[in-house]
Amino acid sequence: MRAWNSTFKAPTKPMARSVWKKRSNKRAATKAERQHMNAQSGSGCILCRFLGYGNTPAEIHHIRHGMGAGQRNSHLMTIPLCPEHHRGATGYHGLGRRAFERMYGTTELDLFGMTQREAV
Repeated sequence: MRAWNSTFKAPTKPMARSVWKKRSNKRAATKAERQHMNAQSGSGCILCRFLGYGNTPAEIHHIRHGMGAGQRNSHLMTIPLCPEHHRGATGYHGLGRRAFERMYGTTELDLFGMTQREAV
């Protein structure tokens, strides 16, 4: 066994990809999933309609129910939320799940059910 010294040279062939950088395990949406999400976002925020505010522009929120930290559900398990109700100070990501449910008196699954009923 050789002792470590300052004359050690690294291999000349560079690695193709760092072993420390993991590629994302989130897969891209299929064409059908993109169409589904586009139709949902075009319908407006489900929570604004539930609260009686009318139709507002929406972005897609992936339901977190049954998923661990850092994971997201299928692209079909989504609900349309306006930017304020999605990531704003009074939104799902701004308040957190428990505070969101307390503030609005509804859960993600309730909103998902409302979205599904409207789609039919």
